[in-house]
Amino acid sequence: MKLKRIHWLALAGLLLVALGAVYASQTRQVTVLADGRVQQASTRALIVSAALAELGIQLHSEDAVVPARWLPLQDGMVIAVQRAARVQVYADGERYTVTTSEQDPAVVLNDLDIELGPQDSLLLAGQPLPAGSQLPAAAVLVLEVRRPHAVTLRVDGQTQQFTSSANTLGEALAENGIELNNADRLTPAPETRLDGALSATLLRARPLTIALGERSLSLHSAASTVGEALAQAGIALVGEDYSQPSEDQLVPEDGSIRVVRVIEAVQLVQDVIAHETQWQPDDSADLDTISVVQLGQDGVLASRVRVRYEDGVEVDRQTEAERVLVEPLTQINGYGTNIVIRTAVVDGITIEYYRAVQVFATSYSPCRSGVPNQCFHGTSHGLGSPRRGIIATWYNWYIALGGHTVYVPGYGSGVIADVGAYRDRSVPWIDLAYTDADYVPWDSYVTLYFTTPVPPDVPMVWPP
Repeated sequence: MKLKRIHWLALAGLLLVALGAVYASQTRQVTVLADGRVQQASTRALIVSAALAELGIQLHSEDAVVPARWLPLQDGMVIAVQRAARVQVYADGERYTVTTSEQDPAVVLNDLDIELGPQDSLLLAGQPLPAGSQLPAAAVLVLEVRRPHAVTLRVDGQTQQFTSSANTLGEALAENGIELNNADRLTPAPETRLDGALSATLLRARPLTIALGERSLSLHSAASTVGEALAQAGIALVGEDYSQPSEDQLVPEDGSIRVVRVIEAVQLVQDVIAHETQWQPDDSADLDTISVVQLGQDGVLASRVRVRYEDGVEVDRQTEAERVLVEPLTQINGYGTNIVIRTAVVDGITIEYYRAVQVFATSYSPCRSGVPNQCFHGTSHGLGSPRRGIIATWYNWYIALGGHTVYVPGYGSGVIADVGAYRDRSVPWIDLAYTDADYVPWDSYVTLYFTTPVPPDVPMVWPP
């Protein structure tokens, strides 16, 4: 019986060794969060610390590792390393130093037997650390425990007392909702350190607003009259300048003062009398030619004007004298009315035309009109859906030239029969129509030929 038990124990030991060998031979995927980096690795390490060592992550005794260093490694495990920091704590005139990975400042203080009272404040690197905050990851951290001190403050004849753990007297006042204006007088100064019980006096200045034209100056002052307040603000009244209320008046209850800067100037003003322009037909000149029959000239009107400005704004203008120095002269322009039929070979064919204009040409089709997700199946001239041979123009061109036949090199014959919308009104523009099936993009300057027969309604002056 004893030999049989030994036999079974031997078998169990061999089984454990075999299972250990199988576990050790397995590859496990782990994710490591350490030193601000995320690493993913495959490892045959058996425990957490061995996996970290395999990745070259050196651990110090105070560093925290989650899960614990000695735990067996599992596939898919996430390992986090929290480095220990050298923490210096200043409290009650003493300095404490500890190396720890603890992030809860309350625990760090408790481990150093430092109590933090409800009115105490905790500073991290000189800045208040809000309650419940965690310590940041850093090699060195400096904490300071500030104990409250009594402050006696006298303001405008009234005395109040409070305690504060603030660093300075000014911070203590702000902590208790007591704001300081630039002109307030605090004795001792706001930057005085609060290292013990302290008595202080605060004299409040009166808030004032001085309007200077479009600008406004806000300040605090103890002045009794408007003149004193202006002098304290460094504002002088010169010449015709005045204030509201006047300088000898008491500062108003609402603290509002207005300073008006006054300038009077005499101006010699010359105004242009625009000349008129008249147009007349010239039967001896060809169509689209312009001649100057009489050159126009603007007239000149001279006047002497007295102007009063308040805060840079003109408030009064009086004309003392005026006369016409130069009389305007009307300009007379002549426009050609003689229509001449010409021929040209374009695209290998001979065309007859009476007018040629340089234009910028683009193209469109029923569903390529520039309006997203919308198709148009009509034209302004009632010729049905856009197709080759229909040409769109500016609206004012269409009114003057609608129905006229034209020829466009590279496109062919067409008729002005539609209205388009164009991005640049300074450019003479046309749109060449196509069906959606045979659409051809255009984007170039071309010559627009107006072909014969000459219609009876040819505009003698090209539409603007």
